[in-house]
Amino acid sequence: MSTFRYDYSKTLWMKMYLATPDFEHKTSNVRIRFEDALEIIKTVDRLTQGIQKIVYLVGWQGLGHDDCYPEMHRVNDFLKRDEDRNGRESLLWLFMEAKKHHTVVSVHGNLADEYGENESHPEFVAADAIVKNPDGTPAVIEVFNGRNAYKISYKQFWESGLFKKYWEKFLDTVPVREAGTVHLDNFCIAESFSPRTTVEEQDEARNAILDYIRSEGIDVTSEYTYRELPLRADDYGHPIRRFYEKYCDNLPVSTWKEAPIRTLGRIPATWWTSNMTAEDCMRIPPSEYSGRLTDGALFAVFYGAMHGEDIWMSRGIRNEDWVPEFLRQFCTVQLPYFYLNRHARLTLEQDPDGTYTAGFSDGVVSRGRDGTILKNGLTLKAGGDVILPLTEDNRTFVAYSEGGSSGCRNVPDAAFGEASVWEISPEGNRYLETVPVRNGTVRLDVKPGQALVLFGKG
Repeated sequence: MSTFRYDYSKTLWMKMYLATPDFEHKTSNVRIRFEDALEIIKTVDRLTQGIQKIVYLVGWQGLGHDDCYPEMHRVNDFLKRDEDRNGRESLLWLFMEAKKHHTVVSVHGNLADEYGENESHPEFVAADAIVKNPDGTPAVIEVFNGRNAYKISYKQFWESGLFKKYWEKFLDTVPVREAGTVHLDNFCIAESFSPRTTVEEQDEARNAILDYIRSEGIDVTSEYTYRELPLRADDYGHPIRRFYEKYCDNLPVSTWKEAPIRTLGRIPATWWTSNMTAEDCMRIPPSEYSGRLTDGALFAVFYGAMHGEDIWMSRGIRNEDWVPEFLRQFCTVQLPYFYLNRHARLTLEQDPDGTYTAGFSDGVVSRGRDGTILKNGLTLKAGGDVILPLTEDNRTFVAYSEGGSSGCRNVPDAAFGEASVWEISPEGNRYLETVPVRNGTVRLDVKPGQALVLFGKG
């Protein structure tokens, strides 16, 4: 199998939540239209200095998020531009326009859930492609947007040919082959009672699906670290586990640490790299599997991918509302993640207070207890004060301060002796001054919440 299309440890990849269904009124509660999405993408490109980005659209299909799945061949017309005939035309426009701003647009999908309102529902029932109760009736396992949600039985979904049928319809609708990446959410396993399937059979079929998608040159990112045990022995409160409880006495009890990371090597990135041990973090390089750790102590030392989606959902889409928080997360979470991912992970020690200290190649050290990153003893990040290279050629640096700071900052990686300093803003960079680099340091005045970019000269 070929390598992945993207290195997610070096790419800014985010979700963008567009719309939620309102089935009662047969409409869509729209947060972000396609043309709004492009304006956000333009601003993000200016803030991030044109680095490679991927944005996955959520709620682009049907009437919004958690509608239609696993059917994904009807674009949400409520998101369209006024001048376009339909939502698909606007979606294709967004795919093309985003490229001008160093951004690959793709979509958020789902192959794990299925709804009784879908036109294809009778096909799925007849093929046993959804999880069923012992009496052969479809099992309602969750409820989304007020509608019963069934779980896909991957074994029959794959073997019946339904996956390929509906996947190809999806690819005829959305240019995901060109994008080279797709987000498939909550790609978890549910075992069926009729016919009886096992976690291993479902995993084998899921792998076949992932391999098929990858054979078309498309990476699959997802939501979680999939470390599943029989009958979800590790997750006592999960809806799928509660489904098993209806029919099984003495369900097994275990821990996720006993299960393999079943999609490792097939899914290169997930939003939540949960179910990861300290040993896993040292064994698996971020270029093979990246995301955001849910273990706070490990996250504090390794950092992780920012999401973007949560910022626009909580703060809206006016620049003055979301840009300050975006810059803070980009500079204090994503930038350190990029930097540390450039270095091999060599040592990891747990401190008496439960925090970690990690040692990397080239003398880089990350301390979880105080959010400090050092190189050969020189401080590059101290809590909310950061100055780190943005590009691998070490000719573009970003400096940020949550509380404001003034004085000399260490830039031991700098591949230049002089730099022009610009303030990063939603409208574009604003020139401030040109400063020399002396003995691996640069003098800067950074206001609270301000981000600066330094472009090396000479």
